[in-house]
Amino acid sequence: MPKPAIERMALYVDVRREAAVQAARSIAAIAARNGVRLQVPHTQRDVLCLDGVASPDDFPATANLLVSLGGDGTLLQAAHAAGPLGIPIVGVDFGRVGFLTEVGRAGYEEALERIMREGVRTEPHLALSARVPGDEQSFYAVNDIHVDRRRTGHIVYFGIELSGERVATIPADGIVVASPTGSTAYFLSAGGPIMAPSLQAIGIAPLAPHTLFSRPLVVGADEVVRIVVPRQSAGTQLFVDGQHVRDLEPGACVEVVRAPEPVHFVRLNSGYFFQTLERKLHWGMSLKQYLE
Repeated sequence: MPKPAIERMALYVDVRREAAVQAARSIAAIAARNGVRLQVPHTQRDVLCLDGVASPDDFPATANLLVSLGGDGTLLQAAHAAGPLGIPIVGVDFGRVGFLTEVGRAGYEEALERIMREGVRTEPHLALSARVPGDEQSFYAVNDIHVDRRRTGHIVYFGIELSGERVATIPADGIVVASPTGSTAYFLSAGGPIMAPSLQAIGIAPLAPHTLFSRPLVVGADEVVRIVVPRQSAGTQLFVDGQHVRDLEPGACVEVVRAPEPVHFVRLNSGYFFQTLERKLHWGMSLKQYLE
């Protein structure tokens, strides 16, 4: 048997979905047939019950490829593990929307076996890194970073700085900072523009601004975006790809920059992004067409 293009593959599975669990077992059989060594996280090993599959402490550091089985949320969690390490990632859709996933649940076995034998073509997407000055911890984001008010009913006057220069103070419920990949997620709901995933840019949009003149911004990817929370606020929260990661004290700030390592998505088809826009978000389709 010729040496496979992919020698070590990691699986990250939404174990709440029986179809995804069954798919993991099918993929394990395909991997064994092609001489590909498989690994899964410790937290998923007992549920998946895959004989002879490793669960290394440094998962997925030694993998050539990470395969996500689930929806977009599962893929984002997997990307947080694989992205900073430069490991390519491909998603198989077992969720509801599947905007980020590349492979549908129909035909995934053939697609993954071809990947194991022939290797992958990847497309790097800009990722974000956020930190609170004075705190050593940083947060890797594929889609977005956002700061939101902790208490409802209280508008917060957020300061926005670009590379050290104050550009705006906006009364709003929060501020979202998005990568081009994230421009079709929360950023889009906040009124931001869709950005092609290859674009080297960062989007900034207020959440429910209490002003008639606030508009989203798109800035260069090398800017340092700083969100400043006023000292008289009742406190705010920091979210990374939709997950709460910490509370922020009054007077705190969050710095968002381009992450040192992009997230590398496997691409099987050209034109994937615009086809997905039309299919999933009905871009370019009239309301009449949509209702028909």
